[in-house]
Amino acid sequence: MPNGNQRGSAEDRRRRTAWLFVTFGVDGVVTCTFCAVPMLPEDCTTDRIVPGCQGGTYRRDNIRPACKPCQDEQGYRLSALQRGLIRC
Repeated sequence: MPNGNQRGSAEDRRRRTAWLFVTFGVDGVVTCTFCAVPMLPEDCTTDRIVPGCQGGTYRRDNIRPACKPCQDEQGYRLSALQRGLIRC
């Protein structure tokens, strides 16, 4: 299944981001789970705790906020682990 289908529609992603801000936010700002940088909704990405390649979904009990640079780094590390380029 393509990644776009797993993530849902644009409206699904907007609702998910809004939920992250209600759940993890303080005064309209949420911080990145990894680097603690404060983010506005347009800077926030959704990180899956259990990655999709390991069966993780975008359910509320499996998501947390992340900034784009940290999300990119997580994706790179997971990809490199799967290809055997790095070890845990």
